[in-house]
Amino acid sequence: MLPSGMTQIRVASDVPYPPWEYYDPATSKNPAGFDYDLSQAIAKKIGVPAPFNETPFDSIILSIKGGKNDMIMSDMYDNLEREQQGVSFVDYAYDGTSILVKKGNDAGVSNLDSLAGKTVACESGTTQQAFLQKLDKQFATDGKDKITILALPNQPAALLAVTSGRAVGDLTDHSTASYIALNTNGGNSFEVVSDPSAPNGYDPQIVGIGIVAKNTALIDTVQKALQALIDEGAYQKIVAKYGLLPVQSAMVNQGGASPSPSATP
Repeated sequence: MLPSGMTQIRVASDVPYPPWEYYDPATSKNPAGFDYDLSQAIAKKIGVPAPFNETPFDSIILSIKGGKNDMIMSDMYDNLEREQQGVSFVDYAYDGTSILVKKGNDAGVSNLDSLAGKTVACESGTTQQAFLQKLDKQFATDGKDKITILALPNQPAALLAVTSGRAVGDLTDHSTASYIALNTNGGNSFEVVSDPSAPNGYDPQIVGIGIVAKNTALIDTVQKALQALIDEGAYQKIVAKYGLLPVQSAMVNQGGASPSPSATP
């Protein structure tokens, strides 16, 4: 049951970030993608509308804590740090981190070690930014050259940094890197660095629908709606449409346990 007086669920999402969220056509404000499709299916199951609100990722948690939005669906990893900020997660997919480079990979990026001494782009406020910061500290400990981390406001800015040569690569989610490489300019602009040690991306983590932890009624309602979609097979069809990694059941705050992906794309 929704909290008393709640007649809609306002969804915060960092658009565009395909295949999770994007506009179709790109010049429009018509939302599409996995998060949009699943948010609408969840809302229909609950029986309320769910407007999809473009929100910068680095302020997306503040948007629900401040009451501007009700929940986050934006390929956000469920992790302990975010849970400690007062956010609970209804977990709904998995993703990892990959390196997206310009087609041809002239910089010769082959794995994480090959980023030493190079400039790497990422989106500000993301797990990838924290990942690069941690990697850079490890490089310093190992006596390797430092990474110059180019944290940018959104995914299009990170891609521009790669195409313009400001950065050798964009550290982003594996699903997004794969989608961009396949669908941009007929597959002729970008490629994903293939590292056999991480076929689904580095450090795979569980992705969750972020809701203010105190809003237990909404968390319970969304969890039950997602589980109903899983039970009837509608969830699996949406996952298959976008080639993502599914969960087997709707659970809350599993990110702290660092579970492993349950399937391959």
